Amino acid sequence: MKFISVIFSIFALSLAPYVSTFAASEVADNAFADLLQLEGKWQGTLAKTDGTSVNLQLEYSIKSNGSALLEESSEDGIQMLNIFNKQQDTVVATHYCGLMNKPVARLVSAENAVIKLETDAAESGLVEGRDDYVDSWTLSLMPEDPNQFKYEYTVMQAAGTVVSATAVVTRVQ
Repeated sequence: MKFISVIFSIFALSLAPYVSTFAASEVADNAFADLLQLEGKWQGTLAKTDGTSVNLQLEYSIKSNGSALLEESSEDGIQMLNIFNKQQDTVVATHYCGLMNKPVARLVSAENAVIKLETDAAESGLVEGRDDYVDSWTLSLMPEDPNQFKYEYTVMQAAGTVVSATAVVTRVQ
């Protein structure tokens, strides 16, 4: 009986990487499917922890045969792009920023309709303490009201301070 238990344990351990890959892939698939539901135009007021607020307009469109979601944003006329797509077992967002750089963020969690992505500074060619860049995004979908969601991001500033921005946006089209 002990021999069978050892064999089963070895078999189970050999499957572990495949199980975690499957689970990660399923989380990414679900997160990307949730993001695709944002297709349309949205607006709200973005409040920042530095005391400022700006008008926020977002437009999401599905591109590349459904493999990418393009986010076009305008913060008081400053236009930016974010492209979300599923790569391997995660969701990747490439942000073309008004700060004149291009952070690349990866999915870190997607639970209860809250999708969180964090920037990989090294992959993005950014250096903490030298560059200002968007460090994270959180999109909190509201399944009870598909015409609203909470949009949040943080900016890591070269001085070491962090500015957070938050808006509840409403679908306008």
